[in-house]
Amino acid sequence: MSMRFGTLPRLSDLVEGAEITPDMIVRLAALALMQAHIVAEELHDIVIPLLPPARRSHAASIVRRIERGAVLEEEALHDVETFNAALSLQIEAGTQVYWQGDDNHVRGGYEAVYREPEARQLAEVAGELALLADMILAALSAARAVREAAALIDG
Repeated sequence: MSMRFGTLPRLSDLVEGAEITPDMIVRLAALALMQAHIVAEELHDIVIPLLPPARRSHAASIVRRIERGAVLEEEALHDVETFNAALSLQIEAGTQVYWQGDDNHVRGGYEAVYREPEARQLAEVAGELALLADMILAALSAARAVREAAALIDG
C-alpha cells in the first residue's frame, strides 16, 4: 500500500527482481513522466480547488515543475514528498475513527473510519503522489547505480 491512504502498490514491489539496464532506466523514467502528468491533472482539478488560497502555491509550483518537464530531479522528489506530508495532515483532519457497536460481532463492534468527501478525494491524490515519488526515486536510483557501477568497474 502506498503511504497509508491509498491502495496503490509500492514501486519497489513492482520492480523487485528486475535487472537494472539502461532500457529499464528509460522505462522507469517514462513511467515517472506519465505518472507526473496524472498527478499534475489531479493537483490542478482536485487539490488546488480544495485547498485554501493561502495553501495553493506549493501544489501550483509542483504542477508548473511537471509542465516544464523538470520531474526527474532530487528537488522534484523532495517537493512531492514534502507536499504529500502536508496533504496527509489535511486528510487526517478530515478523517474520524469511531467505534461501531454491533451485537452480532465477536467483540461487540468494530472500529470504522469516516472520511469527509474532500478528505477522501485528497487521499486518492496522496496515493498518486506517493507513487510518483516512488517512481522518481526508482529512476534516479537506478540511473545513479548504473553510473556508479560503471565507475567502479572502470576505476
